[in-house]
Amino acid sequence: MKIAVIMLAAGSSSRFGSNKLLYGIQGQPMYAHTLEMLAGLEETELTVVTRQEYRQIAEAAEKAGARVLYNPKPEEGIASSMKIGLKANLQADACLFAVSDQPWMKRDTVEQLIRLYRSSGKGMACVSFQGKTGNPCIFSGKYYEELLALDGDKGGKRVMDAHREDAAFLSVENEQELTDIDRRQDAKRQ
Repeated sequence: MKIAVIMLAAGSSSRFGSNKLLYGIQGQPMYAHTLEMLAGLEETELTVVTRQEYRQIAEAAEKAGARVLYNPKPEEGIASSMKIGLKANLQADACLFAVSDQPWMKRDTVEQLIRLYRSSGKGMACVSFQGKTGNPCIFSGKYYEELLALDGDKGGKRVMDAHREDAAFLSVENEQELTDIDRRQDAKRQ
């Protein structure tokens, strides 16, 4: 089963006040934590969707062996980046979407999520903490059409909510793994 990993790194960081993906967390840019964690996952191919002006992210992704795609309209929301990554990976049996502003997500958690997806027989899988779902999420090919119909800033949550009976959930013990850094104070609290 071929799983494509799609790292979403084209956001505008409007609530952060500057490009949050370049903000230093534990000695390296925020995006680098996600890139490091995803690069080299076994039996996967990595695609990074970013924006033209984020050259540092594109260069680091290429150096890590990822395919880099550019979102010409990132202001249209996360769904626009998801669709760009998905269209480039339609041949994959499933796609795992990861966001670049979760610097504390662990590789082991993502590996467990992939194993859960493969063994569950379900069409989707995502991580959760005390019942609250988050990223990353995996969608099988049967959901590609619905994902390609998304728009705005909601992402795959709408698809997952519409088909919860076909989703497996990996419960994590540490809520910090699911923390999205949206504001500077989010980064400083950790």
